[in-house]
Amino acid sequence: NTLLFILLPSPVLYSIAGLGIAIVNDFKSVEGDRQMGLNSLPVAFGIDGAKYLCAGAITFTQVGVAAYLQSIGETTYAAILL
Repeated sequence: NTLLFILLPSPVLYSIAGLGIAIVNDFKSVEGDRQMGLNSLPVAFGIDGAKYLCAGAITFTQVGVAAYLQSIGETTYAAILL
């Protein structure tokens, strides 16, 4: 049960961070996406909307990892992360 508590957050948090990183890569091809009819996040939500989604996903992950570290007693690493 303790091992599950330690391992479970990792894939979820890394997936959310990956989303933020993927959005960053979408900014490079907004015009091409529009021309090809692709509905990337910057096309769908606009540059500003996608910018906030990207920052939010990465920030959420950062805070989540820090909270997780705090919960397992790694307060120094949690503080450094924030």
